[in-house]
Amino acid sequence: MTKLTDTQLIVLSKAAQRDDGAAQLPRGLPKPAARKLAAALVAKKLMREIRGKPDMPVWRQDDEDRPLSLVILKAGREAIGLEDEGPRTVDVRRREAASQKQPDAGTGISAPGSKRSRVIGMLSASSGATIEELVAATSWLPHTTRAVLTGLRKEGYSIERQRPDGATVSTYRIVKQTSKAG
Repeated sequence: MTKLTDTQLIVLSKAAQRDDGAAQLPRGLPKPAARKLAAALVAKKLMREIRGKPDMPVWRQDDEDRPLSLVILKAGREAIGLEDEGPRTVDVRRREAASQKQPDAGTGISAPGSKRSRVIGMLSASSGATIEELVAATSWLPHTTRAVLTGLRKEGYSIERQRPDGATVSTYRIVKQTSKAG
């Protein structure tokens, strides 16, 4: 299995959640780091660059200032523990309705009923949750789950990790949410 960084996992996970499979540039990532990240994902054949469509996030501009988007491939879905669902065909009206309901990525707001909102709910409970419990609730692989925790931290959630005396697993819990996260 290919070893992936937290940032690569986050980019793949967020792209897999979109109907068009397009990746969004992580907030605050410098352009040279974004180019390096994209090149690594393309080299590992987990994503590919395509000419961006109007409703897709732009990853970078080509030499002629045309927008380029980065889209996840079957191998990218498999790398984060998702089965390939094949090409997604979405009715334009459904896509427009979904774009109005879906929160903007990176805002720290989750769509009700999404796996991410389920994770936030579990972490917000006073008892918190273990990685194993989060994996069971989301069907994600452990490394994908840890990448989501990293993404939540980057969005302003303060996540506490505890391992009580004698315990063999750690428990994670949201202890504070800054204004950046919603």
